[in-house]
Amino acid sequence: MHRLLPLSLQRRRPARIRPLLDRIREVLGSLGDPQLSLPSILIVGTNGKGSTAAMLEAVLAAHGLRVGLYTSPHLVRVEERIRLAGSPIDAAALAGHLATLDRYPDLTFFEALTAAAFLAFSDSGLDGAVLEAGMGGRWDATRVAESEIAGLTNVGSDHARWLGERVEERAADKGAALMAARLRVLGDGVAPELLPHLGAGPFLTAAELIDLEPLARGRLLVGWGEGSTEVAVPFAGAHQTANLRLALALARCAADAGWIDRLRPDAVRDGLARADWPGRLSVHRVRERWVLLDCAHNLEGAAALAAYLAGRPILYHLLFSCLDDKPVEAMASILRPHVGNVVVFELEDERAMPIDRLRAAFPEAEVAPSVDAALRRLPDPVVAAGSLRVAGELLARTDQEVAA
Repeated sequence: MHRLLPLSLQRRRPARIRPLLDRIREVLGSLGDPQLSLPSILIVGTNGKGSTAAMLEAVLAAHGLRVGLYTSPHLVRVEERIRLAGSPIDAAALAGHLATLDRYPDLTFFEALTAAAFLAFSDSGLDGAVLEAGMGGRWDATRVAESEIAGLTNVGSDHARWLGERVEERAADKGAALMAARLRVLGDGVAPELLPHLGAGPFLTAAELIDLEPLARGRLLVGWGEGSTEVAVPFAGAHQTANLRLALALARCAADAGWIDRLRPDAVRDGLARADWPGRLSVHRVRERWVLLDCAHNLEGAAALAAYLAGRPILYHLLFSCLDDKPVEAMASILRPHVGNVVVFELEDERAMPIDRLRAAFPEAEVAPSVDAALRRLPDPVVAAGSLRVAGELLARTDQEVAA
């Protein structure tokens, strides 16, 4: 399997969540607090965290900084989660850091990987790090970095089982992760009525820090205080404009915090042009077929994908599967009007959505026994969605190197 993990991680259950930060703080303290050895920026939110983080990393790197990036989950290989100056961590180096943590067997899967990221960053001579929160915020292990700058993309419906059924509860959970930051930036997707539930301010908004003006051919004129430049949004979909604005707002905060002297128009433009984040409305060659991959895995993601498909001049055919905590019926009702044929399959995962429920959500769909069979049964063009695991399964079948 392409997702084979180091043995030290296989022993730690990925689904285990610890509603405390005391233990990881204690472990990192015994290791010299590597998470405090360099400045960091934390990005929290339901959707768009990874895209925002990838754009921010690229823009900071274009200003001459050596930046670490920590994201989750991975698509194909666990090493994707930790990038050092633009490249995934070497498998042997990650194994070494995980071996250091073997004497702390009670750390969860996510805590161990987060601690390994901090160890790698501390050892790599980096200028700073960009951290993507895993789920929620209040008990997320990335919080222990005490990031001076933090951003919130949006507050959606996902993970209600853990974060709260009411959107106000989920806002409070994510807002808790912002409280350690001196500069707290809210993305365009944060509804104003949620502000009182995020915690004590003050908050900045990305719109206050970065001006956007739409131009012809999908380009944007972006402006900030002393500078402006014309850019292309590096990832497809109208929703990526908000992620771009937040990324640049956080980069401007990094300049204010002394990471760089100022935002330079050429570096902003060049950095965004180099940003890379597969599986977000990206096209890949899979089994000699061109496939549009999207990690839409919740209601808001499905709506963004549907909006994109509605604007395309051709009709895509849908390859779909998801995990068992997703509102598959609602996702199906959003996607079905915008696609042609549909094939569903059950993921090889203990949390997979059962095939009977997938079939019920898409009553006209054909059922396939595997992702390969599903792809074979669909005519071109194909869009694959529903889970990051779907994107990962298909990316593993390409000849391309995946950089996440």
